[in-house]
Amino acid sequence: MTIAYRKFGRGFEHVIVMHDWFCDSTSYESIQPYLNTEKFTYVFVDLRGYGRSKSILGECSVEEATTDILQVADALKCKQFHIIGHSMSGMIAQYLLCKAPERVLSCIAITPVPACGSPVPDDVKEFLESGAQDNDEIAGQMIGLMTSQRYGKQFIDFKVQQWRQSSLAEARVAYLHMFTETNFVDHIKGLKTPILVVSGAHDAEGYREAVMRETFGQWYPSIQIKVLEGTGHYPMLEVPIAIAYTIEDFLEKFQYDKNYQLI
Repeated sequence: MTIAYRKFGRGFEHVIVMHDWFCDSTSYESIQPYLNTEKFTYVFVDLRGYGRSKSILGECSVEEATTDILQVADALKCKQFHIIGHSMSGMIAQYLLCKAPERVLSCIAITPVPACGSPVPDDVKEFLESGAQDNDEIAGQMIGLMTSQRYGKQFIDFKVQQWRQSSLAEARVAYLHMFTETNFVDHIKGLKTPILVVSGAHDAEGYREAVMRETFGQWYPSIQIKVLEGTGHYPMLEVPIAIAYTIEDFLEKFQYDKNYQLI
């Protein structure tokens, strides 16, 4: 059994796409009209406890999620693939790089959690747990922080309800512990897989360009960092055309033959 996934496109290069903490794979629906489905096959997955994988429970750890992604690739008979991670799954994408470097062609990390995690004091973690479980007011504060308070109540309410409907509380709390307590920096330093990090100009301070350069920029020799204007933590909602173009502009830099050899 694999986690749920949906294929979009018919190209021979596969791009496995993971979602963030606040939504399932439907968060990418707004960018799909702008994707090159002739060259690429996008595979939108639902992580355990989210979307069509709600009934698949587990530890919700980077190790488990990495195994799940590789099982999806195996089910697709996909020897090598590109990986995209958003926020918490940007951390999972990095773990995949060190566990199966021979299978990952490139990595795109959108407003990602670094490999060092996002550790917080215990009282802050309790606050975030409350928002993850059932406190809609705290959840709204979290979403406002990730978008620099640029949007009104309607957007905040939409995102909160989307979070509640697309995921299980147990999974939300477990993934919170994953990205606040996990650190595997020593395993990824020096990895040469091409990586694009996308940062939102209006994201929370801990996800902005300066932090990305202090973390990703120091660890990976083959890295590009791009700042998207006009967006916070959710570019697929805030600037869908811009993030779709950014993704494919990066992917198009690599030309492969049918054996995945660079041309």
